[in-house]
Amino acid sequence: MKKTGKWALSVISKALVIILVIALLPFARTWIRQLLPDATGEIRVQSMILEQKLESSKRLEVTTIDEEGVLEAKTNVIILGTVGTTTIRYRYTASVGIDLSKVVMTPDSDRIIFELPDPEILNDGIEALEINKNNFFSKAVEKSVETLLNEQKLKCREQYISEKEHSDRAWEDIRKSFETTICQWLEQYGERHYEFEFIKLNDPAA
Repeated sequence: MKKTGKWALSVISKALVIILVIALLPFARTWIRQLLPDATGEIRVQSMILEQKLESSKRLEVTTIDEEGVLEAKTNVIILGTVGTTTIRYRYTASVGIDLSKVVMTPDSDRIIFELPDPEILNDGIEALEINKNNFFSKAVEKSVETLLNEQKLKCREQYISEKEHSDRAWEDIRKSFETTICQWLEQYGERHYEFEFIKLNDPAA
């Protein structure tokens, strides 16, 4: 009889524990959320905020170029050969950064992944600081200073983007600047409980 009573008491106790756990489960979830913040929900909300910021900001300027150089153009005529030269000391300036509309953002379970485009010249310009001309014949056959400067601007632009040293340095500057910018955008929302990951857009190694 005693064994039967103990067995019945054990069954009732287990049943009460199960009922108590079920009853307290909603409160337990709240306590767990407070102790362990839900990164998934935070990521979802803040990725929407970042998407709006990216759409409204358009471009991110990271660094500038300010260089001086000298170009020399020769005026050639058939049979006679070189009949004149134009030498121009110039100043080339440019803004380097990324087009934020090209950024691909992918929310994950514990991070937000950003695929950043290659750096590009956002805007640039060139001006003549000093011009020297030495023409033996008609000026009709020589290129104008404006044409020479425009050609040199294109050369400076292509050279900066194509050179690996400049491109790698610009990528690292862009990564750091982009991270700083998005952290500032989210600063008012308090501490983050997830990570950022940055990779190059269309990078085969990613």
